[in-house]
Amino acid sequence: MGMERVRRIETWARLGYAARGVVYLLLGWIALSSNKALSTGETVQAVKDLPGGTVLLVVLALGLFGYGLFKIYSAVVDLDGEGHEPKGLVVRVFRAIGGAGYWVLSFIAVKQLTSERPSPVEAGAASGSGGTQQEAAREVAQAAGGDMLLTLLGVAVLAVAASQFVIAFRAKFMDDMPGAPRLAKPAGQVGYAARALVMTIVGWFVLQAGIDGERLRSFGDALALVRDANPLLFKGVAAGLVLFAITSLIMARYRQIADDDVVARLSAKMHRIDPRNHTSS
Repeated sequence: MGMERVRRIETWARLGYAARGVVYLLLGWIALSSNKALSTGETVQAVKDLPGGTVLLVVLALGLFGYGLFKIYSAVVDLDGEGHEPKGLVVRVFRAIGGAGYWVLSFIAVKQLTSERPSPVEAGAASGSGGTQQEAAREVAQAAGGDMLLTLLGVAVLAVAASQFVIAFRAKFMDDMPGAPRLAKPAGQVGYAARALVMTIVGWFVLQAGIDGERLRSFGDALALVRDANPLLFKGVAAGLVLFAITSLIMARYRQIADDDVVARLSAKMHRIDPRNHTSS
């Protein structure tokens, strides 16, 4: 990959969609084959133990960083034309926050690569996992205004989950993938719906944590809750996440992405210069 391609957002976006696909493919497959409920972070941690895990972690670290960059860049320059009205700004803020979340996953991959003793993988639990996540939530809740912050975060996660259900129903993702195989539509609809269901559970418990101190659930905890309540539904959701992974891999190939020079575009935006008049060295 030449230096010119490194500066192009399309390069990072396609690598990012592929990395997202690999993470969800592993997450769904582990759930189907071993009944374990992992979050995306726990799935990245588990990669180290796979054959060729070190190489795959390098690819995931780069790809997840790239996908985070793509989402944040899209939010900053308004790549999808959401506009500056309140609704559009909210969408862009959520997109940037989602991008930061993928940077966290990239950091987890790098940490697994560089640590002499990689972090142990702990599957989700229906009652909620312990560890740093719960400690952080407890500290937030105890801080001034922390309960309100968790409540707002819960509402935000529920809003994102609702948007994922809308995406599943309308299949608007197909508009951005001309030439994609026919299976992309049903796979994407089922995949987005499965992901939205788990995110709804996560959002509900974040909301409850803000209102009455209920224990937080991660993505893996929410999956474990479904598994313990309805094993058949759990298998269906796991299969749906595999289909979401397949959709992500199809997006890596077929999605229309503006081939912007990231450095030039951001420099132009910072200096209020039309990027078409900006020449890069």
